[in-house]
Parts: sequence; C-alpha cells; structure tokens
Amino acid sequence: MSSDLRLNPVVRWAFYLLVCSIPFEFPDRSFPVEIPTLTASLFLFATLLDPRACYARKPAALLCFVAYLYAYWMSAALNGRDHIATDLITADYWDQVVKQFLLIVQGVIALWAGYNLLRDEKIGREAIAVFALACVARAMLPVLGIARTARTEWGGGERITALGQNANNSAMILGAGLIALLALQYGLERPLVRRRWLVWPAFGLLGASVVDTGSRGGLVALGLGLVVFAIGRARSPWVRVRNAAVTALAIGVLVYATYANSLMRARFADALTHGAFAGRERIYPALMQMAAERPLVGWGPVNNKYELGIRLDERIRRRRDAHNLLLEVLTATGALGTVPFLLGLGLCASGAWQARHERQLDCLQAALGHSCVRARQRDVRARRAPRTRGGRAARATPQLAPAPYPCIHRRRRSARRPGLKLGRTCNATATGASARA
Repeated sequence: MSSDLRLNPVVRWAFYLLVCSIPFEFPDRSFPVEIPTLTASLFLFATLLDPRACYARKPAALLCFVAYLYAYWMSAALNGRDHIATDLITADYWDQVVKQFLLIVQGVIALWAGYNLLRDEKIGREAIAVFALACVARAMLPVLGIARTARTEWGGGERITALGQNANNSAMILGAGLIALLALQYGLERPLVRRRWLVWPAFGLLGASVVDTGSRGGLVALGLGLVVFAIGRARSPWVRVRNAAVTALAIGVLVYATYANSLMRARFADALTHGAFAGRERIYPALMQMAAERPLVGWGPVNNKYELGIRLDERIRRRRDAHNLLLEVLTATGALGTVPFLLGLGLCASGAWQARHERQLDCLQAALGHSCVRARQRDVRARRAPRTRGGRAARATPQLAPAPYPCIHRRRRSARRPGLKLGRTCNATATGASARA
C-alpha cells in the first residue's frame, strides 16, 4: 500500500464508534445484543471497504490467540460428550458454547484490525481521546441520576454504577479512561486541552466513580497504571518530575477517597483482617482442584462454570464465574489452551512494557495495557471475554512483523516516522478490546 493512500473515512469513524461504545455496555437492556457487540459488528463490516489497511500485518500475538481458539473448540468437543454439570442444569450446552466462541472470534478479528489502524499516530491519538471522553460521559450518568444503578452490600453501603453494569468491570473501564485522559494531558507535547487545569474536574469525576463502584481490584489496577505512566518516557527531566508529582498526587487523592468511603474502607479491612474476598477464597481452591483433575483439556468452556457452581453448592446462581483470568482459561481449556493464551497475553504485556521508552502514545498505551491486564487477573467474566482477552490487551501488542508497513493517513514518506509502535485489548481490547454475550 502506498504511503499517500488515505484510510477510508467510514472505517475510521466505525472504529471510533466502537471505541466510544466500550464504557456503555448495557446488561439491563431489553434487546438481545450488547451495544459494543453491535458496534464491533459494524466496524468489522466497515473494514471490508479497506481490507489492506486493516489486515495487512499479522502480529505474533494474533497467532497465539488463534491457537487458543483452536484449543477452545477441541476442549468443547471433547467435553461435550460428557458435560455432566451442564446436563444437570441446562440442555443448551452447545448453543452457549457456539455463542461464546463467535463472540471471541469477533473480538480477535477486531483486535487484528485495531492493531493495524492504531499504527497511525493520528488515529491512535484520536481513538484514545474518544475513549477518554466516552468514559467521562459514562461517569456523569450516575451524577445526573440517569440510569443510576445502586447495589446494597450486606455489610452496609452501596456500589454505584450505571446502566446495570457490573461494578468491577465499570471500575476497570473508568480507571482506564482516567489513565488515558491523564496521559493525553500530561504525556504529550500538545495536550488534549491547552489549559491543563481545565481537565482536573474530569479527573476527579473519574476517580470518584471508580471509588464509588467499591471495586478493590479496579482501584489497584488504576494505581498500577498510574505508576507505569509515571516511569514512562519523558521529553525532559522536568517533564519526568512533573509527571511523577501528578501521579503521586493522584494516588494520594485516591487513597484518601478510599479511606473516606465507608464501603471501600470496610471491604479493604475485611480483606486484610479476615481474608474475605467476596467469595474468591472459596472459588479459587475449587478451581485449582478442578484444574488438577483435568489438567490437559480442562472441563470445557461454559461447562466449567456450571461444574464450579455445583462444587460450591450454589442454590441461587447455577453457574459461577472464575473471577480470575488464569483459572478461567485453565479450567475451561486446560494446558492445551492456557499455553498459547498466556503466550499471546505475554507478548501484549511485553510490548506495553517495552513501549514505555518509545514515542509519546506508546507510554500511554503501556499504562493502559498494564492496568487492564492487572484488572483481568482479579476479575473475569466469560460474557465479556472477547473484549477483555483480546480487545484491550491487544493495544499493547508490539510490532512483530519483520517489514515496516507504511503508516496510513500520511501524505509523505518519512524514514524517521515509520509508524506508531503499539503499546496496547485490551479490550484492547480494550481494551479491551473489551464484544460480549
């Protein structure tokens, strides 16, 4: 593809629409398909208008996730002959398996196309800005009383989200939005808003929204992302000191807000003094026992959740999620799927870490990638797997192909600007990546 050929505008705007929809998942919807699933489908159809720009390069992480998909189907086929746990509860085992498989495939293809598009620095900057602004708009909903969701905890207090979203996923997404906005303002030579202090209220809004969710893992992931941003590349010693000071101030404000929030204070106290992790102290040993019983191919996707529900003697919820990315993959596909999946995720994380010393947007993607990977270590739900496993984390995927691909949206060829090396699925994607059931 020649360097003077421009990307089809329909593809660009469809990609921005997908990124914008990530914070607006709607579990309490009346229609059958999730909003990011719809926008991801529109984006993939739009890529057919310019397939060379969207699918020219194939990163090594993509091949690893394709191998994981093969292992996913092998495990489903082998366990489908004897899915005892599912037979005791529901007869639509294969319907659930196929639906989840198609959603993950959608996420992987969106990962692949997003990887190629984000090599252009202008598209990367605009996409991250769209994501940050979408997170600010989502954080405003509970404040305005629009689609506010409050779930009362048994120990007192409420976990605040919007649109019926899961509190842990909301914290992860809004935390990524805070990091993106912070880096756009303080990590680039030209900030998103010229007067940097004008964005401070948005920082406060996003931070308060993360704390209001009551998610401990989301808060820790946000802190890790802030630290990665602070130690990233800086144009001068003054900028490095300034970024470190801003990061220290942000972490200090988050710690104070956490202590001032009675629900968050109680949840951290329970975890530190009583080892209470919202049921994870019972879930993890059961999952490790399941992995030990079927180490090679696992219990099969979907079936592993019903098996876990039986072992935990669940009376209300017939299936339980693993709440841990590694244990979810290990019990669903065994070592056959875990090895390629962790290899692909490792390539994503490695690319994000290496990118902290590269160009400006790479530092931002490094912070986003590490924040989202840390969040997924603590909490994973299969219905959001395509976005979280492939989408957001994929933005951290390094450029692994041997030959440089000319950067789209450029009029002139430049040897000094070969294209943007990606730091992050997310998702991905964003994150994430981040299509769902």
